[in-house]
Amino acid sequence: MGRYYHGAIEGKFWVGIQGSGDIGNLVTITPEISYEWKACLCCASIEDNDYCSDCYESKEEHEEAVLEADGENEDNCLYIEEQLVTYYLEKDKHYTQLKASMDALRLKIDPEIIAEFDKIEQNDNILDAFTGVFDNSVKKLNEYNNKKEKEANESSLPIDHNELVARYTIGYQLEYCLRATDEDCYVNCEY
Repeated sequence: MGRYYHGAIEGKFWVGIQGSGDIGNLVTITPEISYEWKACLCCASIEDNDYCSDCYESKEEHEEAVLEADGENEDNCLYIEEQLVTYYLEKDKHYTQLKASMDALRLKIDPEIIAEFDKIEQNDNILDAFTGVFDNSVKKLNEYNNKKEKEANESSLPIDHNELVARYTIGYQLEYCLRATDEDCYVNCEY
């Protein structure tokens, strides 16, 4: 299955390797938690409203709809937390720190893998990991892991190398987004 991220960049977190909060390992940032209204499932801005004013005339009407849809409302709450957090990266605030994190990662990752990243054509395909733009980097990582497995026993494999490449990949997308689109970069991350 897996967890996905979407927004200004698209992709899938590496299963069993990369957490949904990995962007926080690249820049200092606090994600926003997303909420949705019960019954209508609209995006809930709970700081501004206590019911969905787009779908209902009153809080009481929304409460009735929740009771009708769910049969109960034990917590007496009209919204639920989505399994989603959102990061908003701003070029003037996060770009320098992101570049520094990426430079530090480059030094930890095998140079042959980094060489594959360096060959990537600088275009908007980078924003969508599903275009296959990172396939050669992953192929080189698999070759690296196979080589290391043959050289050492299972317990001394550099397991964190996968994590570093996964982080570098999402960082590569974020860096391109902030640099090339000249816009802030938002990312919704499933967890």
